[in-house]
Amino acid sequence: MKRIVDRMLGSSYFDDGLPIYVNRASENFDLSEHTHDFIELAYIAEGSGVHYIGEESLRVSQGDVFFIPVGTSHVFRPSAPGRGRELIVYNCLFPTKYVEQLESFFPDAAEMLAFFREPQHPWLRLRDPGEFRGWFKELFREYAARLPGCEAVMTALIVRMLVTLHRQAQSEAAMSGSTDITLSRPSVEHVVRYIEERYADNLTLPELAAQVGLGERQFSRLFNQQTGMNFSTFLQNTRVEAACVLLTSSHRSIPEIAAAVGYSDMKFFYRLFKRKTGETPLGYRKSR
Repeated sequence: MKRIVDRMLGSSYFDDGLPIYVNRASENFDLSEHTHDFIELAYIAEGSGVHYIGEESLRVSQGDVFFIPVGTSHVFRPSAPGRGRELIVYNCLFPTKYVEQLESFFPDAAEMLAFFREPQHPWLRLRDPGEFRGWFKELFREYAARLPGCEAVMTALIVRMLVTLHRQAQSEAAMSGSTDITLSRPSVEHVVRYIEERYADNLTLPELAAQVGLGERQFSRLFNQQTGMNFSTFLQNTRVEAACVLLTSSHRSIPEIAAAVGYSDMKFFYRLFKRKTGETPLGYRKSR
């Protein structure tokens, strides 16, 4: 069956002389697969689902960042319909002419910015190393408030995002020995997913490195580049985040929660939780 792909036009989004559009959308099954005549940056803010992009279907969850160039067909779908299963996505749209203007405003980064308006540019994906969530939230606030100077603030944020994406693509290419800095999917992406799904298991660095066919040192460097932290820190953060969810959404005891996220040593769990959150598990539960 032939796929039906709609086309979206920037003229429907850019108004008041502002060449930027930002929204925070709850994705559903009503929007059709589509292409557009503008560039899109997207950030998965909440939930999980699937991103159909080009010829691929990718599992997505909070922290995924996408660069979607002109002409690439795509659509986000939540994992399942229904309340409590929302897939919340920040979208930032702007035309290629806007990127050309940025090149003249920021000559030091002109070559990097030009990279994103090349014809037939591939889409990019990365895991948020820690900054993108805050950048997108600020973008949305600035766009919604439209205070004096909002375009300058949004422009600075967009440049930071594009430069970070370019550096990530360049690092991935260098690690693979390629001179082409185009990027589809990070090579440790499925390992990140594996940790997020199996964080309570006894995961080890050698085991995960073997999954992608890399030596431990090379895997550690690549993992750090993609996530912005080493394996141990990423695993601890993932476990503490899961514990926070259980503390506020269940009546399970703290020892039960510690065991559920992978810790049998209660003293270590208490120390780690307080170091990561600034509160004890019980204090965290009471305060929320």
